[in-house]
Amino acid sequence: MRNQAIWFILLLCLAPMLQGFCILPQGIRGQVLVEKNASMPFKGTAKQQGRPISTMVYIYEAANINQLIGQEGQYAKGIAARLIKQARSNHAGKFKLRLAPGKYTILLGYQEGVYIPYFSGNTGIAFVEVLKHQWQEIDLTIIASSIY
Repeated sequence: MRNQAIWFILLLCLAPMLQGFCILPQGIRGQVLVEKNASMPFKGTAKQQGRPISTMVYIYEAANINQLIGQEGQYAKGIAARLIKQARSNHAGKFKLRLAPGKYTILLGYQEGVYIPYFSGNTGIAFVEVLKHQWQEIDLTIIASSIY
């Protein structure tokens, strides 16, 4: 009887811990590259690949263009949206952020503000959707200056 009580208490204490290990995380992971003086490739040549950069990766609530502060093309001084999470990409440009399922805006820290890696439709800013128990793979490129 005493043995059963000990097993019951152990099971009662360990069950929540084991459930925590069984829950599959989800989020966003990828790589950040920078292209400086990018040019259009000649016919038959491969497009220039950027080099990895260590920079800040910001995750905001889903935002629209009208929330940008001081926007000039792909750059902005800031954004009037709630910051959810941030992380720094490593020397190889790799980053990984655990997030709850939902729709977010992803921005990159660059120079004195933020860089918008892409626009989503006419008014959206770099939307990325995180699904339950899945990692969203995304590679982001900062185009510092372009020659066409």
